[in-house]
Amino acid sequence: MVRIALAAALAVTALAAAGCSSASEPKGRSEPKPTAKPSRTAPACPEDGVVIKGLPVDAAMGTRAMGITLTNCGTRPYKVNGYPGVRVLDERRKPLDVRIAHGSDIVDDVGPEPLTLQPGEHARAVLMWRNRVTDVTGNAVNGAYLALTPADGGGRPQTVRELIDLGSTGKLGVTAWHREGPKPRR
Repeated sequence: MVRIALAAALAVTALAAAGCSSASEPKGRSEPKPTAKPSRTAPACPEDGVVIKGLPVDAAMGTRAMGITLTNCGTRPYKVNGYPGVRVLDERRKPLDVRIAHGSDIVDDVGPEPLTLQPGEHARAVLMWRNRVTDVTGNAVNGAYLALTPADGGGRPQTVRELIDLGSTGKLGVTAWHREGPKPRR
């Protein structure tokens, strides 16, 4: 008898936990389902046919590296040659005083090479910096966003939210775009 009563109590508890009850209740509106977290970059393909996306930052012993990808999301081949344009922005998306250097003392940069990306193909570049404080009299430079363009000095900027903690160095290195994955056969 005790087992039956215990089983019945457990069944009622399970039904209540699942949102069910034995009484007839009017059905209200269902709660809206939560939407996915917002993307760090725009998922739609822009008019120029390329989208730039930031990858997670790899940090070790004060050295930081962040990959960025350029994807041809359009329908025609896209030519790229050189270095991405990079600006570090604050929380209000205002440019910070940061020196952008082509190449880096952290990672080898093979330099620019002309690339033609077919629809769906990617190119990759790497941003590198050191979180080093060499001057305690000034403020550390901490960017909240990156404004990235396919070419240094040109193109429509695409904004990526990312902490860029430069310390007091104020310097960010960037490699040239290179093909991600195997090179196409000629």
